[in-house]
Amino acid sequence: MNYLKKTSYLSILLLAACFPKDEAVTPTPRISKSVTLDAGEYKNKVAFYSFDNEAVVAEVSPMDWDFYIDENVIRLNYFRSMRVAEFNDTWDSLEDTVNLGFRYLTYDAYDSLTQWELKENQIYVVDYGLDNEFNPIGLTSVRFERTPSGVKIWQNAIGSDYEFFEEVNQTSFYYNIREKSTLDLPTETEYDVAFGKYTDLVTIDNITIDYSVYGAIQGKTLCYELKEPFGEVENENFDIIRLSSKKDIIGWDWKFFNRPSTGSGVYEILENKTYLISTNAGYKCKLRFVNFYNAKGQSGHPTFEWEVL
Repeated sequence: MNYLKKTSYLSILLLAACFPKDEAVTPTPRISKSVTLDAGEYKNKVAFYSFDNEAVVAEVSPMDWDFYIDENVIRLNYFRSMRVAEFNDTWDSLEDTVNLGFRYLTYDAYDSLTQWELKENQIYVVDYGLDNEFNPIGLTSVRFERTPSGVKIWQNAIGSDYEFFEEVNQTSFYYNIREKSTLDLPTETEYDVAFGKYTDLVTIDNITIDYSVYGAIQGKTLCYELKEPFGEVENENFDIIRLSSKKDIIGWDWKFFNRPSTGSGVYEILENKTYLISTNAGYKCKLRFVNFYNAKGQSGHPTFEWEVL
């Protein structure tokens, strides 16, 4: 069942015979929106936004799901900074996590996979990250096997040779492996951009580390960045060749933390950072961020503007 009722922006049938030759046709107005989001007290809320629906189509806790699965990918819940390590032996030989290399899978082009994507029929040891009180959720091992009608999800506790599996006969769903339940949330074709916290490689004082950031991750939406003022970007600037399926083109670096030598720092929005977007429905849009604070001066509440070209 689709999460969203499919809609389109505008559908206008123009028949030349309906208008006198000297009567001007009123042009179709462009859609222009300003959107302010609330990330929650601890920036732990995920908001799914659809340009095609001109709305936030869902707001959820990142604790609700562990994996996203559709016909093409099996993906970690990156909004909870989960990590995985490949294990290339049998279940019964997995006794601990010694010598395992855990990764956040931030990069694309890793083993020909996209970002945060998992291989089928590969045993992974999964670190489920931290809960809202910053306590470790725990570890387990998992494996995914495609079936003609869905997916088998295998798991077992580390140190045990007992395998448990559940078969889910759906093609697109979110899965909470701890509760063995599916969730009906917007699939990657039903939203354009999701906002929340995730882990990325960040360079601070010339040191590159894994760091928790708040930013925007695309669904199936294509996008690229243009270093031009938002107001000067027009339809003729849109270059379909530059569109990328990389999921963090918008990301988090539309802002920076201005840290003075004295006093507390503040987030500032970078000017002349415009994002060109092809939505799931194929509409061309431009987007920029204008603020990261709410009226109380709390960060984690981005305001962005977007317009159909």
